[in-house]
Amino acid sequence: MIVDVHENDSAMKSELVAALYATPGTIFIGTVTVAAVMAASALLTGDLAFHAMAAAMVAIGLFRYLSHRYYKGVHLGSASESQIGTLENLAMAGAWSTAALISGFGCYAVLRYTYEPVAALAIAQTIGYLAGISGRNSSRPVITRVQVLAAAMPFTFALLWTRDPAYLVIGLSVLLTTVLTFSSAQVIHEIFLARLRTMRELEHLAVNDTITSLYNRRGFMREIRQMAASGLPVTLISIDIDRFKSINDSLGHDIGDALLQGFSETLIAELGVGDIAARTGGDEFMVATSRDAEGSSALAARLVMMLASQRVIGGRHVTATASMGIAPAGCAASIDEALKCVDIALYRAKLDGRNRFVMYTDAIRNEHEDGVALETELRDAIRRGEFELYFQPIYNPRSGTATMAEALLRWRHPRRGMVSPDIFIPLAERTGLITVLGSWVLGEAIRTALSWPRSVGVSVNVSARQFDHGHDIVGVVEALLRMSGIEPQRLTIEITESSLIDDPDHVVSRLVALRALGVRIALDDFGTGYSSLSYLAHLPIDTIKIDQAFTQEIGTSRKADSLMNAIAQLAHDLKLRLIIEGVETQEQLTIIEKHAVHGIQGYIFARPMTAGDLLPMIGNRVATGRMGSARSRSGSRKPGRYSQVA
Repeated sequence: MIVDVHENDSAMKSELVAALYATPGTIFIGTVTVAAVMAASALLTGDLAFHAMAAAMVAIGLFRYLSHRYYKGVHLGSASESQIGTLENLAMAGAWSTAALISGFGCYAVLRYTYEPVAALAIAQTIGYLAGISGRNSSRPVITRVQVLAAAMPFTFALLWTRDPAYLVIGLSVLLTTVLTFSSAQVIHEIFLARLRTMRELEHLAVNDTITSLYNRRGFMREIRQMAASGLPVTLISIDIDRFKSINDSLGHDIGDALLQGFSETLIAELGVGDIAARTGGDEFMVATSRDAEGSSALAARLVMMLASQRVIGGRHVTATASMGIAPAGCAASIDEALKCVDIALYRAKLDGRNRFVMYTDAIRNEHEDGVALETELRDAIRRGEFELYFQPIYNPRSGTATMAEALLRWRHPRRGMVSPDIFIPLAERTGLITVLGSWVLGEAIRTALSWPRSVGVSVNVSARQFDHGHDIVGVVEALLRMSGIEPQRLTIEITESSLIDDPDHVVSRLVALRALGVRIALDDFGTGYSSLSYLAHLPIDTIKIDQAFTQEIGTSRKADSLMNAIAQLAHDLKLRLIIEGVETQEQLTIIEKHAVHGIQGYIFARPMTAGDLLPMIGNRVATGRMGSARSRSGSRKPGRYSQVA
């Protein structure tokens, strides 16, 4: 990215003026040296002219010192045109008056004291000054040229006027030096501009993002610290493009970069005066605004809506949503801590389902910190073996026996007690620990099922994350089947439609491979979410399980009863086994039995129980009968029509 550098823009003028005042020490030393030489000449000759010149040099030095003091008191970044012009004029006056005085000193000494030591002193002084001019004032070549002409031309004429051969040679040398310095002043100036341009480009790259031209993290931090230091209230908005990696990977980096540019343009269009936007990471943006909480929420709401608009990029229709967190900078003692607050709010927005914004609160922070602690405890729990399996039997109303039991993972925490799966399963999925837990569950469920009658199978829920490309679930299941020797058809893998969201083709290929091993596949939670019928037509499944949320409406809603009839008929026509979850009442059981389902699961028969409690039920007697008033410790019913397993 090329940064334009023009001498007439305000930023450039400021830097050029700064270069004029960049070496105050050199000016001070030069003034003292010249004044000392003039004073020495006055002492050697007693000439009052030399005394006057020395005094004049001291006066010029004082003028340049005061000019520098004035420069130090002006903030160039906010200086007016008149202030910039005044600083330039003061620098020019100091430089040109010095050159004129030194030239006068040299001319007077050479012409008045031609063959005396004072002349040699003046010649050395003047030539030394001319040599020093060539490298100075490169930001303004006009100053250098005027200095050279003012100092060298009169002095050269004075040397030539003497007609002394030695002075003639010195005069010609000074004249040649003058011509070279005069002509090289513009070249030195161009080199100075090129260096300045390079430095400005590097500075721009250091604080700006190359794809979106917004600030990067470094530039953003600089700007918000300046906002905070100025006393302005600062509210931070953290923005993250949802599932950007999948867009980038599937459509290509060109499309991804164009999407980032589109997001940045939308951001800029919605921001107001004083708002700052930055791209701080791959798919992460930040906004700093002085608006209050209400204004920041309104801005975030507009951004959520605008950023989710469909875009045509490279001939493709691309829709990407964004999640946002909002936090006032005052939520913490420092800006760095405030950034953690806004990240926590963003994290919560993603947990809540994405495509939304969340305002930071202390309660959200406490929940986040508890979640972080729980993540550490989850890792420790896996190492210490704090997990165990509970089992809930699934009964076949046709045979009156338990034909399967669903394995349910439980975490018995030494301090928290029983931790709900609704808490630790999503956490395990987010952290990737679900692949470790899932493999353990599969192995433990198969090992436990080996102690059951061969007519009883085990059903295991499998997370969508277990189908990730980095985890070979087919290899895991195949190894467990081989090591245990269990019949593959006794293992049922339960999946939900969420497993198909990110990469359906890959998941279907894994399911086909599992079916090839002889394992059964069940579509769990049918009746909730979208429950697309295309799943039933195209997925390699054997069983559909009706979710308990749908079951609760059976007997209380005519629509639910009609849908139950349709689903049962559809399962029959597609030759799929049908299992109903969450059956709790006698009325529900009576209605469900009319649909010729293959399995019923729910509290009306048994609650989830340990393997030790389950074994006597399925090994000798099974849960029985209709609803009764009492349940045993394990949740089994009194003996009745659901009896002994064959």
